[in-house]
Amino acid sequence: MTRIEVTTKPNGAGRNWLEVGVFEVDSLGRKQWIKKNVPYQDAKLTVDRNYTERGEKIDWIVLIPEDYPFTLVKITYDRLNPKTVEVLWDPDTTPNEANGLESKKKRVFELAADNEELTSLLKELLTD
Repeated sequence: MTRIEVTTKPNGAGRNWLEVGVFEVDSLGRKQWIKKNVPYQDAKLTVDRNYTERGEKIDWIVLIPEDYPFTLVKITYDRLNPKTVEVLWDPDTTPNEANGLESKKKRVFELAADNEELTSLLKELLTD
């Protein structure tokens, strides 16, 4: 699971919020944001929200499973800058299983560094 921590400002100038969705390319080649849901209503996401005393800001903690198909973005809206989209998590840019496996192999060898017998057994089992 990937853990995302972000703060949003729900009201006033420069307000922002979180959305879940996908980017689609239209017929003219422009990348468009398509909203599918909001994080706290998506059953696949684990979400914790903490509001400040007067509700001026929201601190979010979002846990995203490895096989989650949508992108998590932070939308910022202001009169001067109507809408900006900041990508917080994208399923296409997350490390794939091969990279995850390599990092796990590396971690196993780090843990077994002091035990010579275990290290040799791991080399026999895990090296290609």
